[in-house]
Amino acid sequence: MQTRISCRFFQSFLLILVGSTFLFSQNQPPASDSQAVTLAQKSVAALTGGVSISDVALSGNAIWTTGPDTETGTATLSALGIGESRIDLALPSGTRTEIRDASTGTPLGKWVVPSGTSGKFVFHNCQTDAAWFYPALGSLAGGRNVVFSYIGQESRNGATVQHIRSYVYPSVQFIGATPNFQQLSTEDFYLDVTTFLPVALTFSAHPDSDTSRNILVEINFLDYQAVNGVTVPMHIQKYMGGTLLMDLTVSRAAFNTGIPSSTFSVN
Repeated sequence: MQTRISCRFFQSFLLILVGSTFLFSQNQPPASDSQAVTLAQKSVAALTGGVSISDVALSGNAIWTTGPDTETGTATLSALGIGESRIDLALPSGTRTEIRDASTGTPLGKWVVPSGTSGKFVFHNCQTDAAWFYPALGSLAGGRNVVFSYIGQESRNGATVQHIRSYVYPSVQFIGATPNFQQLSTEDFYLDVTTFLPVALTFSAHPDSDTSRNILVEINFLDYQAVNGVTVPMHIQKYMGGTLLMDLTVSRAAFNTGIPSSTFSVN
């Protein structure tokens, strides 16, 4: 997230996490709820139009709010596969950048603020989807270790939605860890009951040194339009802790352009 929630390496998280816990390995994740899986598949199909998507780049205008300060500038949001993403905001005060990189097998992240100061995301804030701005490149698309559950039909943002939940089941777990990897990777998708397009996505972020404190992150997807057969939310809002952090109006969307993996390198 474009906050001062910094990020270090996997090992530093383990030092905090393990304590009196111990490792055990379990290869087979629990079974997903079949209704939730069907809804997720319908949602991905509605987003992609059946097109196989390897990368996405969205660009447009963004309003960024930090405390009492609000800036307006341009934004580029890109993603490669399900683990790499990059957000660049060109604002009057300078450029804000957020990078997520899972190419090494360990999810990493980096932030850069307009002053040039940079840092790494802590491991526990790298467990939810990197491409939160386009859910078809994330947990919604499923995968061997993604577990879905069906929560129910609800009303959200003026729309009737189907609420499904996902988490990533790791092959290595820590007994007694709080929160556990399931909780750190949990995401809630709210799908329009008619179109199956995502209306909203929510998950939790956490302070660097307090994994037990949840900070609600809410993404709202608005004004869907078709772009070369792919359905794109042309208005995306990101809230953190109930406060609007970024308000993005998309003017251009491109898919499968061959974005190089070096774009998402965390070093």
